[in-house]
Amino acid sequence: MEERNIYTIILSAGKGTRMGSKDENYSKVAFPILGKPLVNYVLDASKVMNSKETYVVVGFGGEVTARCVKDEATVVWQKEVLGTGHAVMQVSEYLKDKEGDVLILCGDTPLLTGETIQRIYKKHNKNGNALTICSTVLANPTGYGRVIREDKTYRVLEVRPYAEISEEEAEITEINSGIYIVDNKLLQEYLPKLSRENKKDEYYLSDIVGMMQQDGHQVDSYVLEDAADLYNINDRVQLAYAAKVIKRRVNRALMLDGVSIEDPETAYISPDAKIGKDTIILPNTTILGKCEIGEENWIGPNSTLVRVNMGDNNRIYYSTLTDVKIGNHQVVGPFEEHKDEEIC
Repeated sequence: MEERNIYTIILSAGKGTRMGSKDENYSKVAFPILGKPLVNYVLDASKVMNSKETYVVVGFGGEVTARCVKDEATVVWQKEVLGTGHAVMQVSEYLKDKEGDVLILCGDTPLLTGETIQRIYKKHNKNGNALTICSTVLANPTGYGRVIREDKTYRVLEVRPYAEISEEEAEITEINSGIYIVDNKLLQEYLPKLSRENKKDEYYLSDIVGMMQQDGHQVDSYVLEDAADLYNINDRVQLAYAAKVIKRRVNRALMLDGVSIEDPETAYISPDAKIGKDTIILPNTTILGKCEIGEENWIGPNSTLVRVNMGDNNRIYYSTLTDVKIGNHQVVGPFEEHKDEEIC
């Protein structure tokens, strides 16, 4: 089946009360991992789809979230936070005349990869689905909506939000991830049919699953075997866990590409950093932001580089550099601090 236009919506309006910040205007999705906001990880993962337009729905702490994404997406405000369905409704004006599919993601899932998104879309497109949800099976599904299937055919019948599940449905271990791919014309048709007649007085986006199924549209799920991609952040314990996973991913990719990291457990490197071959990263080194680091450099130990542009064959140790440009064959350290400088 021929591929269609894709439009991406990233839901990022949640308050994140459990993050425990004293700043009520600091949004959950703006919390950083390796110096990069959570929502920007999701935004980067979505780029694999080459969307015609990308929209980030903001609400609580919206000004902070907007600053994170404004250069790469259209910011759409959800002034009243009345559920996921209501969040998507705010984008309807932008999509009402568009042909194609809408990819809907959550802004608090920084472990989501572009490869996973591609696999979900491949099934959606190949099977000619009107709606595809991403689900997974969890040993402890507490807090998640459940995927309800027909006993004999195993087809998806509906998704029951967590607040609405019965005791019997609580035993189901297949959960809804909050990722959807849906035909845009049908999305525009079914959004006005959503109701707030439920326990949370919200518009549940997941209600479109049952409605579309009952009306005879092709509804299916992509069951993700590795649930790690769907890990969402609600508190700082979960934030720290996700940071460890991302750190391992970044360090592994660099090492496989020819960068030596003597102690990966103590190397904290932004996924936006580019590091040339045969550079050596020594213990207790932090590299954050969009750093451009050349080849055969020796960085660390105990050094921090933030947004540094560096050539080749440099030696940086026991030093802190922020917004610094370095040429070739330079030595910085020990115990130096440079900011907004050029070292040549």
